Amino acid sequence: MWDADQIDALTEVVVRRLLVEGGTARALAAEIAGQLAAETPELPGLALALPFTLAAGGIEDMLGAGHQAYAAAVDAWRVSALIGAEVLGLQAMTQTPVTVADLNAHWRSCGVFAA
Repeated sequence: MWDADQIDALTEVVVRRLLVEGGTARALAAEIAGQLAAETPELPGLALALPFTLAAGGIEDMLGAGHQAYAAAVDAWRVSALIGAEVLGLQAMTQTPVTVADLNAHWRSCGVFAA
């Protein structure tokens, strides 16, 4: 389904985009959801939260409390929580497990994570 190397690679993308390129976790989540929906649509929706959670923890551990690191970590934590809330909400509505493809389709239809 999803191996450690893929998770590590996505975590690195999140760290790089938030710290080096200055992107937002919200826009990145929408982008990654689209990629994963195309590549592995059956992946559980909550899996999308993992690279953001790992990135947030890694940023805090490696870079401490500097302003840029703190802001990036908070952004990643926030989006990770939002992903979880979205998945749980969709599961409650549909009474079925939510895949990353379901989550991506929902976001696209209602613009929740539009950049």
